[in-house]
Amino acid sequence: MNKKLIITVLAFVLSSLTIRLNAQTKYWIKFKNKTGTPYNVSNPSAFLTAKSVLRRTTYNIPVDATDLPVTPSYITQVDNVAGVTLLYVSKWMNGAVISTTSTAALATINSFSFVLSSNPVNRVVVSIPKNEIPEQVLTNKTAVSTTTFNYGGSYWQNKQLGVDCIHSAGFRGQGMTIAVLDDGFNNADINVVFDSLRNRGGILGTRDFVVGGNSVYEDDQHGAMVLSCMAAIKPNLIMGSAPRADYWLLRTEDANSETPSEEYNWIRGAEFADSVGADILTTSLGYSQFDNPSEDHTFADLDGKTADMSKAATMAARKGMFVLNAAGNGGGSAWPKISIPADADSICTVGAIDTLNNVAGFSSVGPTADGRIKPDLVARGLNSCVSDPSGAVIHSSGTSFATPILAGAVACFWQAHKTWNNMKILDTLKKTANNALSPNNQRGWGLPNMCSVAVGVKENTALNFNYSVYPNPFTSVLSIALSSYSDKAIYAEVFTITGLLVKRFEFSSDKLNHQVDLSGITSGIYFLKLGGSHGSMVKKIVKD
Repeated sequence: MNKKLIITVLAFVLSSLTIRLNAQTKYWIKFKNKTGTPYNVSNPSAFLTAKSVLRRTTYNIPVDATDLPVTPSYITQVDNVAGVTLLYVSKWMNGAVISTTSTAALATINSFSFVLSSNPVNRVVVSIPKNEIPEQVLTNKTAVSTTTFNYGGSYWQNKQLGVDCIHSAGFRGQGMTIAVLDDGFNNADINVVFDSLRNRGGILGTRDFVVGGNSVYEDDQHGAMVLSCMAAIKPNLIMGSAPRADYWLLRTEDANSETPSEEYNWIRGAEFADSVGADILTTSLGYSQFDNPSEDHTFADLDGKTADMSKAATMAARKGMFVLNAAGNGGGSAWPKISIPADADSICTVGAIDTLNNVAGFSSVGPTADGRIKPDLVARGLNSCVSDPSGAVIHSSGTSFATPILAGAVACFWQAHKTWNNMKILDTLKKTANNALSPNNQRGWGLPNMCSVAVGVKENTALNFNYSVYPNPFTSVLSIALSSYSDKAIYAEVFTITGLLVKRFEFSSDKLNHQVDLSGITSGIYFLKLGGSHGSMVKKIVKD
């Protein structure tokens, strides 16, 4: 979320704004190499948790030099320079953020043979009141629920993605770990919508990468509202898209300022998420303009390879995490484009739609500077159902909320297909989304459906035929039309979404058109597997 888009500076209060020059200036110190490190890629348990190592093992992700901690002697030498405070270190980007007021100290650091460069990343802090966005409070009278789960006002944003379907199949995020990188999680430790999350130990931990320490519950409310889209449970009012997943709450954004240092906070947070074994990393932040205009990003920066934060987002995906980032809320503004790191390669950039699948006017658009389509997917971001820090369930808008709604849905989908790696998950969701045939820079590949692929139904797509089914949805009889086929015998199998075989039919290959009577099965989503000795292919079917 680009805070510039939701901040109003009123002329009559300009004189009351306090702009204070930092006593300390932050610098990003980039190192040339990791020569002399005592760590080795053959022993990853020395610098990665067991869960992080397991992710790499499961998905055949090699441990490489980017995983190695920064050479300790480099850090020691920088930290020992008089007048320098070492703030934090990035192993992926191989550097450190320091603060100092001494030009002599900076000159000393730049003289070290292992230092490649130094760049300022923070100059001013500006305190400006945010404009409140009108929000509708939901009550039990406006609640919508299903016969299985009491989603309340969050029913439609979950229904759009097929979350209700995959929840009904038993996948609600159990065993999945989601890292949320945001600006604070105000009252998430006492908010009633998170009672279930806290009681089951679903908050694995917290970190504050802005000021240090682990306290994140007294800061801004944005992160807590984001969390509610995934983890809240308040029957008949709200139910998140991944209510049984586990969460790390990581503060990387300072709500009172907009400086490049926050991008480096995020990098550190992403590295931490990787090290503790997070499966999914979701962020509703984005950067294009800063308090100091000279530090602003340009459109040319949006190539996924220029901004360190975007490079780190791609790195996070290559470490096996499924990374989601909000496209931004700049649609129709002077900066309608996506922002950093939504331009990153291999991540899922999320745009916003309304209940009717129309793209929200504020949703930022692509392409990237190098011509790639962005966003990748969309979810409900206009009048999304969220909880505020008081526990009230409200409607609020932004790609900030579309992103976690989708992130929770992805967690459930990946839980159902855990043998797939993050890139296959993303590719599958894009291929089966509702705009897959004509992706564009407003909605990407469109709205995915978490029940678009059968759980437990395998196919062999090395086929010498294709087929279509109609009508779909159907009421009792389903017609199957083959383009061609050379096998002597073919079969059709009908599975539930969890992979349970409910019907099997066998046909002679002398005909290309067949009909199957499915009047005996209940209404719902199924998968039809058609095949023979040369392979098989699966299609989704729906019985009214």
